[in-house]
Amino acid sequence: MKRQFLGLLARVYVMQFAMEVPATVAMLAEMLMDYGFQVDIGSVRPLLRALQMEGYLESVLRDGIGRVYLLTELGREELANSRTRIDELYRRLHNPVAESITMTAAPVSNT
Repeated sequence: MKRQFLGLLARVYVMQFAMEVPATVAMLAEMLMDYGFQVDIGSVRPLLRALQMEGYLESVLRDGIGRVYLLTELGREELANSRTRIDELYRRLHNPVAESITMTAAPVSNT
């Protein structure tokens, strides 16, 4: 479960990075490592291929840089949807009102 969650989170990070700057595989791997992911170029490539196959990323050759990855319009939509879901989860986890309702709920009687 943890591995699946981290994989989904890595997808969101990669899409975010690709939106900010045309990035090479090495740049994306480094950015993920900066955020605590234990990755290398070899583990990032399959993720990039999957995102390309889903239509979220495109790659182009840039002189002097090599292949860079860019977020597509479909990728922007997916990133926006992912951000919304993450924001909702964050609010739910950090909402003091929800915590107080749970804590003050009447205990269930067995009678």
